[in-house]
Amino acid sequence: MGHLGEEVTKLMGNYMKLKIKGKMENFENYAIRKMRQKNLEKVPKEKSTKLGYHMYIDITLSRHISAGGSKFWFLAVDKATHMKFSMFLKQKSEVKERFIPFLKEL
Repeated sequence: MGHLGEEVTKLMGNYMKLKIKGKMENFENYAIRKMRQKNLEKVPKEKSTKLGYHMYIDITLSRHISAGGSKFWFLAVDKATHMKFSMFLKQKSEVKERFIPFLKEL
């Protein structure tokens, strides 16, 4: 539902035999609530051709600690080749230490 507006609210109040007091104000949040977010394209316009230039990355916390003591699983997917790179980390802060040198080697 939404905000009915002043005129409809007064008509409904009169129909229900209600006494309306005070001044009705125009609330901007009703208009904001009705706004719609702009559609985004699901596929990028330009396809990346340079290896390692655009990467999708994700890091996930594992429920169990691995035999090597790792708690996090790091996944990177190259946008150009769709190659996947995976590494296990003991702490999130290791991403900087391990992934950036890996990218420089590509």
